Amino acid sequence: MAGSQVKAQSVDYNILCALQQRRTPTLDRMMVWTSNSLVLAPSVPAGLLIGGLIADNQTLVGIGTATGISFLTAAAVTEAVKFAVHRPRPYITYTDDLVPVKTTVGYSFPSGHTSLTFAVATSLSLSSKKWYVATPSMLWAAGVAFSRLYLGVHYPSDVLTGMAVGILSGFAGYWLSREICDDAGIPPAKMLTPPIVLKF
Repeated sequence: MAGSQVKAQSVDYNILCALQQRRTPTLDRMMVWTSNSLVLAPSVPAGLLIGGLIADNQTLVGIGTATGISFLTAAAVTEAVKFAVHRPRPYITYTDDLVPVKTTVGYSFPSGHTSLTFAVATSLSLSSKKWYVATPSMLWAAGVAFSRLYLGVHYPSDVLTGMAVGILSGFAGYWLSREICDDAGIPPAKMLTPPIVLKF
């Protein structure tokens, strides 16, 4: 068992070393920007919910609900695992060998950026069932996941686990949203609209 853990750690380390040797100033800036696009993860469900309520579009409200549940599920699971495992960032463990493009706070396992973006992307893909939504969404999530490796703030195993958490959270959010939906799969307005809005 110990031998398997050492081998896995070695693979993680070697991949990060290889990526570190291929950095360029231009790629550094691109990857920092890609990583920072995490801000879209909570913005997407919030925007869909607000836009759907304003336009009285229950399809948007339904998709916003699914992505919102997925995001919150991924966030809860990720934080729980981080504090249970307490894995240090790679540049902390290998101070002499691994230098991050930028440092960050918190534990390393699993990757929160990866889990959150894949949760939203998976939920969007399942809810919309349109390739022109699913393809950009999943490419965005994959780009964010890779950026975390390139920047040197996560091990590959952190990212792979984050992907699994995100995808499963996306399915969970989609399923849970359908459980509170009507037969058409659209959440009823009375269940999603704040009472103060219903009075008008």
